[in-house]
Amino acid sequence: MNDVFVSKAASANKIRLLAEWVRTKFSIHENQDFDVIRFIELDLPRIFPGLQTHIEADEKMGLARAFISADPLGLVVSESIYEGASNGCMFSAEIILHEVGHLFLHHKYAALGLNSASGPYEERIKEAGLAHSAEWQATIFALCFLYPFSTLKKVQIASEVSRSYKISQSQANRVLKHINRLKLRQNSTDTATDKIWLCTITGSLPINNKHNSTSKLRSQLLLFFGKIRTTRNFRRSPAASHGDDMFGHGNTA
Repeated sequence: MNDVFVSKAASANKIRLLAEWVRTKFSIHENQDFDVIRFIELDLPRIFPGLQTHIEADEKMGLARAFISADPLGLVVSESIYEGASNGCMFSAEIILHEVGHLFLHHKYAALGLNSASGPYEERIKEAGLAHSAEWQATIFALCFLYPFSTLKKVQIASEVSRSYKISQSQANRVLKHINRLKLRQNSTDTATDKIWLCTITGSLPINNKHNSTSKLRSQLLLFFGKIRTTRNFRRSPAASHGDDMFGHGNTA
């Protein structure tokens, strides 16, 4: 049986192209502050019709910080991570974008009904290498999305990253390591193959083309999305049952 938590191998450079495609599609410029809450609540449903964000109390989430529910399709986020992302915490944003990475890279596996990325999963992928790991791929997506390579490719020291993104020195070291990995891959990557891979991924997305049919709720969100978070009345849903999660950690971004 194929391991549905391991998609075909995807290099860091391929995932970078996907992250850049998503940023471009929603006109997210590299020099502007990124509002991850607006992104998941208003933008993502245009690509994944019916996707809803559900916020659950930390004690109900247990060790999970966020996960994707398969039926109904939803992004379930712990209250503390949602609040952190709302207040501009990059760590919280990375946790959420890790799950978004699962949506873009692994959504086609949801219907297969395997609910846990631990136990048998770890046994099946231990010899496969990182590029085949769904968790690794989702983490690389989050890093590529939050810390664009084109902005940081000339950065030499972690303190520059720390100042630019207001993150800790340890997190900046991790980001710089990621950027350096991408630099090393630039000369060895096959651009044509990478672009074919990107077209395959984006062509498989269930994009909702009815952009003009803005719902009343979305209109209200657009109107009040500035200083007033309409979602502070947290939506609770049965989708937060861990038995329905598609890619379930969220505790490693």
